[in-house]
Amino acid sequence: MTAAPSDAWFSVFPAPRIPDVLTYVGATWDWLRSTFAAAVAFQHDEPTLTDNLCEALADRDRRLANGMDCDFQSETWELRRAADGTTDRLARADIRVILGVPGTPHLVIEFKKLDGTATARWQYCFDGVNRFIEGKYAVGHAFGVMCGFHPGPLADEAASLADYIRQPQYATKLLCVANAAGDVITMPSAAAPVRVSFDTLHNRPLLTPAAPIELLHMLVSCTNSLTPLPPIKRSRRGAGKAAQPKRRVRKALR
Repeated sequence: MTAAPSDAWFSVFPAPRIPDVLTYVGATWDWLRSTFAAAVAFQHDEPTLTDNLCEALADRDRRLANGMDCDFQSETWELRRAADGTTDRLARADIRVILGVPGTPHLVIEFKKLDGTATARWQYCFDGVNRFIEGKYAVGHAFGVMCGFHPGPLADEAASLADYIRQPQYATKLLCVANAAGDVITMPSAAAPVRVSFDTLHNRPLLTPAAPIELLHMLVSCTNSLTPLPPIKRSRRGAGKAAQPKRRVRKALR
């Protein structure tokens, strides 16, 4: 390297790379559905689905075959230092996309299950989108990604989710910024139209820096299994420990 990289190189995930990353995410998920349908069925909880996806995304041969020079890390903590020097684990990102090597720009992808109900959409917004707005994720970042697993027609759910966010009381709580047309939803997506359903922009006045963040909303198909799902064994939990209860504890810590 003959010239010092700019400050932005160290902190901002480059916008032109995001469509490529999300195309890779979508294609990898499609491969999982066609190859291991039962393992990624909608009946599984969200951490199980995201772990399965992240393992496939991080596969070295798959990354090389797709020209993907990013690393994919699952369930990584956001660590913050307080004024007194102590540190705290603030939140965990479902999948973090690292450009190049750790320390370089990264892109946070947060996943939620969307079953077509208002309750699931509320969770998507106020236990998902709000994590970016409050600074639990992506402080100083220009972009973030919300991804919904859905068992039905994706276009219908995307439209319903967009209308849910458009409701004045929710748009206000989510600090949505209207586009040039006066809409808080940009549909189709301007950032990554091939794989992303719509974009939203959110103010973050309490953060430093306080620049708004653009969120890309991506939905992927996740069909119900036609057969009962076997219990999932997680060897990393240690012998004698029940996997599913432990998983719920991890999610609750977020």
